Amino acid sequence: MKLYRFQGEAIDKLENTPSCLIADDMGLGKTVEALALDCRRRVNQLQGQKQTDHKTLIVAPLSVLGSWQRHIEMVWPGARVCVINPKNRWFLIEALKRPYHYYVVHWEALRLIDELKSVQWWHVIADEVHKAKNRKAMQTQGLKKLTTRYKTGLSGTPADNAPQDIWSVLNWLYPKVFSSYWSFFRYHVMVKVETNRKGQSFKKICGVANAEELHRQIAPFYIRRLKEDVIRDLPDKYYSEVYVELGRDQRRIYDQMRRDMLSWVGAQEDQPIAAPIVLAQLSRLRQFALAHAELITRHKYDQVSRETREFTQVRLTEPSAKLDAAMEIIEDTLQPLVVFSSSKQIINLLEARLAGKGISHVVLTGDTPHNARDQLIESFQSGRVRVFAGTIAAGGIGITLTKASTVIFLDRAWNPSQNRQAEDRLHRIGQENAVHVIDIIARNTVDGGHLQQVRLKWEWLKVLLGDQVEPTIYEEADRAQMA
Repeated sequence: MKLYRFQGEAIDKLENTPSCLIADDMGLGKTVEALALDCRRRVNQLQGQKQTDHKTLIVAPLSVLGSWQRHIEMVWPGARVCVINPKNRWFLIEALKRPYHYYVVHWEALRLIDELKSVQWWHVIADEVHKAKNRKAMQTQGLKKLTTRYKTGLSGTPADNAPQDIWSVLNWLYPKVFSSYWSFFRYHVMVKVETNRKGQSFKKICGVANAEELHRQIAPFYIRRLKEDVIRDLPDKYYSEVYVELGRDQRRIYDQMRRDMLSWVGAQEDQPIAAPIVLAQLSRLRQFALAHAELITRHKYDQVSRETREFTQVRLTEPSAKLDAAMEIIEDTLQPLVVFSSSKQIINLLEARLAGKGISHVVLTGDTPHNARDQLIESFQSGRVRVFAGTIAAGGIGITLTKASTVIFLDRAWNPSQNRQAEDRLHRIGQENAVHVIDIIARNTVDGGHLQQVRLKWEWLKVLLGDQVEPTIYEEADRAQMA
């Protein structure tokens, strides 16, 4: 398989590095780079040795397991590959005793299958390695307990939400160098102290500190190229915003929810409020901006406490000013489009509208069966359906949607890298047109402030990742090589 020049350069640099982090921009083929790196090492270091005695473990999101298998078959047609069956983990456990070159598992397997820790791996490839950012999570601990000669982390956003997120990834790669989380935090995370109306002080993250020194420290094993630096022929990506007014009923319910939230915050002013609780309240308010919403009280029996607990859920129904705007865009063109939201409920409402209008479509959410995902994507990419609708969490990683050049966001995730990942399902190698990213924003709601905060966080992460670089010209060499 022929590589782009920038991919070959990555392999040349990292071949003899025991642990490395490939942080190339989304859509530049990190999967191919990791597999080519694995094959290069096998060719140069394992001559005369039995290849299946040197097992490579690939840890990836559940939605892209099939994609990894296809890429392995492309890079090394004769390789023996075992892909985990989420419904039959025993097959993988038995396969660990057999001669396979590659084992492909999802992240949850790291906490569910202890047998993975008993294998002496040749190479562990962690796809979307930012999933290991929570240093206390069981799957992160499972990754760090694996024994291996080589480690490769892949992520276009190795710090995906806050500057300190990258520490756990670096700790996995080089635990002796990046041993202390709090030392890293104090030196590289900019914090300022603010005071609330009650005179209480609290700390707030406001940026990245000593970024250049971090870049020098990780330079020997870190590689990152942006699309605009290495593929000048890739079309641009541009943004626009569509503002909508909530209908009378939706506005009435939204305003009531906003008043209730402000009353709740006011009642807590004399005590510290945990950030996740505040985010949960804001997330609920964002749901009310998506569509007509109501709070549903439900009860669930807790097996541990043997008590029935009460909890509240938001149920979204029509009408929806945002769906009105999205449908207007969809109906005004015959071109393929992609629609994303953080809410599964609003995607289901969109699906009902598309079906009612007879518009061909596929839907990908967390409820979509694993074995049906590849078929849905192929239906869209082949042009058999016109609209791809999905949640950012389920459809925003590891897939290619270059059939479309327009993507609509009904709302955005809190995590800036998840939003960027979703955008770049379209803006990647294979895209022939400029990609238009449309945000639908409800006026006089939390939408505007939320979007500004997400963009600010993304600017912090760009500084951390070292994105301010001079462009490099590769296109002439690539054209000659691919000819």
